[in-house]
Amino acid sequence: MIIYCCADLIFATKVRSTCDALGAVSRPARNAEMLQKRLDRVDDGKANDAMSLLLIDLDMGEPALELIQQARSHDAELPIITWGPHVAVDLLKAAGEAGASEVMTRGSFTTKLPEIVSAYKQ
Repeated sequence: MIIYCCADLIFATKVRSTCDALGAVSRPARNAEMLQKRLDRVDDGKANDAMSLLLIDLDMGEPALELIQQARSHDAELPIITWGPHVAVDLLKAAGEAGASEVMTRGSFTTKLPEIVSAYKQ
């Protein structure tokens, strides 16, 4: 299952609709509590498969870095892909230092999203 943490509803919808179109199960995690429930696979009556990928929008700011660290401490091998504005050089660098597997600019992520989803869908 692909979990996504997005700063705005429009981008979250783009991720979810791409996952749906490609047959990938996905769920949102808007904050640390929701992410922890996904990591722990808490039964809430919805899709609860093992997580294959975590996507984090760096426009969330400091909480995005905390989500990276939270996920990394739970599962050192979990692929974590982050994206943010190309002008946010320090934030992009901080994401890598926090443990993101791959850090991309927003434009690059948007272009590669179908390829990423295809590679990680279960």
